[in-house]
Amino acid sequence: MMAMLARMLWLLLAILGIALAGCAPPNKGAPATSGAQDTVEEQPTPADPVSAAALRRYGGAYTEGNIAAYLAATGRRLLMANGLDPGAWRFTVLSSPVANAFATERRDVFVTRGLLAVLQDEAELAAVIGHEMAHIMAGHAAQRRAQEARIFETAIRVARSTRDPQLALAFAEMELAQARAYSREQEFEADRIAIRLITTAGYDSGGALRSLQRLQDYTALHLRELGLSPDAEAPQSRFATHPRTLDRAEAARAETGKGNGGRQEGDAYLDAIDGMLYGDAPQEGFVRGRKFLHPELGFTFEVPPGYTLLNRSKSVQARGPGNAYMMFACTSRQPEDGMVDAMRRLFPSVPLTEARTLTINGLDAATGVTPRSANSGDISGRVVTIRFPPGMCTFLLVSRALGPPARAREMLRAAQTFRRLSPAEAAQVRPLRLAVVQVRPGDTVQRLVARSPGDDAFRTERFLMLNDLQPGEPLTPGRRVKLVVSQ
Repeated sequence: MMAMLARMLWLLLAILGIALAGCAPPNKGAPATSGAQDTVEEQPTPADPVSAAALRRYGGAYTEGNIAAYLAATGRRLLMANGLDPGAWRFTVLSSPVANAFATERRDVFVTRGLLAVLQDEAELAAVIGHEMAHIMAGHAAQRRAQEARIFETAIRVARSTRDPQLALAFAEMELAQARAYSREQEFEADRIAIRLITTAGYDSGGALRSLQRLQDYTALHLRELGLSPDAEAPQSRFATHPRTLDRAEAARAETGKGNGGRQEGDAYLDAIDGMLYGDAPQEGFVRGRKFLHPELGFTFEVPPGYTLLNRSKSVQARGPGNAYMMFACTSRQPEDGMVDAMRRLFPSVPLTEARTLTINGLDAATGVTPRSANSGDISGRVVTIRFPPGMCTFLLVSRALGPPARAREMLRAAQTFRRLSPAEAAQVRPLRLAVVQVRPGDTVQRLVARSPGDDAFRTERFLMLNDLQPGEPLTPGRRVKLVVSQ
C-alpha cells in the first residue's frame, strides 16, 4: 500500500509540478528527439545534464550569424555592471521557434531564437536575460525542490498515520496550491530583480515591461493560430503555476512607469537578428499551411481543412474540429517482420483491435483501433504505422467516438496522404528567415506582407506582432521592420 501511495504522490507532483511554464528548463533525461526524427545534430555537451537536455530538446545551439555573440555580449554587460563574475555564466541561443527562455542552476542561460524574433531592442533582451539570472541569484529552483520534498514527506506521514491515501492526496493538493502561489511570487520577484539589473547596466528600465508585452502578443497570436480562446492563458484553477503575462506586465508597469530613458539599442538589435532562421529548422521539417514536409528525410503528408499543424520537438501534432487530434513521429527502429507485429511492438501497452495491413502510396503499413474503455470515455483512437526506411513512421489519431463518423475517416485519409517527396519537390522547400528592411515611401503593411511566402491566413497579424504595430497604424518611411522571407 505504501509503495503504491508513493507512486501516486509522485505522479501527482509530476502532473501538478511546480516547474514554471515558459520559464523552466527541460526535465533531465528528455528524449533526444527533434521534430519527426529521433536524433538531432550533435552539439557540444555541457557538463550539466539539464543544460545538455535543453540542447537536445530545443534543437541544439543556434550559431549562425552574430546573434549568439550578441546574446553573450549583452549578458556580460549585465554581469559586469552589477559586479558579477562573467566567467561564471554562459549564454546560449537555442534553435527553437518557440518563444522561451530559462536558466539552470549551473548558470547556463538559454534564449530561443523564437523569443529573439519577437523582441524589439537590446533593452528588452537584457530584461529577459536578467529575469532568468534573477531566478538563479535568488535560489528559486532549490527552494522549489525543497518545498516539493517537504510536501511529499509530510503526505507520506499523513498516509501512514491515517491509513487513508485519499486524505494524503487531498493534503498534497492543498499544499501544492500554496506552493504554486509561492512560485508565482518568485516570478514577480525575478521581474523586480531584472529591472534593477538592467537599470544598473544603463538600459531603459521600460525594457522589462515591453519584453512582457511582446510575450503577451506572441501568446495571443499563437492561441488564435490554434483556434483557442484568448483567455486560454488565464489560470483556470487554484493550481495555476504561473502568473499570467498580463499580470506580470501590470506589475512591471507599476515598477518602471514609462522607463528611465536608458539605452534601448533598437538598431543594433535588428542588425544582430537580420537573417536569423525563423520558424522550423531544416532538420525538423517544415509546416507549410496544412502540409508537413521533411526534405532531409524525404516525405510529406497533409491534414484536412480546419486542422492546425504544430511541429514539436518530439512529434508533429495537428488539432482539428471537435477536439480531433493527430500525432505523428518517426523512429529508426526497423520492422523485424510483418507490419502488424511491428505496430504492436511499438505500442506494447496499447490494446489494438481490427489490426490489418494496408499499402499507403507504395509503402507497407498497418493500422489498428484502440477500443473504448471506462477510462477513455467517448474517445476512440486509431494507430497507423508505415514502413519508411530506415525505420517506421506512425500516426496516432484520436477523435470522439460519439462525434461525426466522417471525422475518424478524414483523419485516416490524412494518414494515407503520407508519401515520399521527389528530389525536385524537396529542393523547392526552403527555410524561412527574418529580413530587416527599411520602409520606403508608399510602402504599406499589405505590400510588405505580400513579400512573405505562402498564403498563411495569419501573415498580416504576424507582421504586426513582430514589429510592434497596431492594426491600421501607418508605416513611417525610414523605419526598419522585420519580414519573414524564404531563404
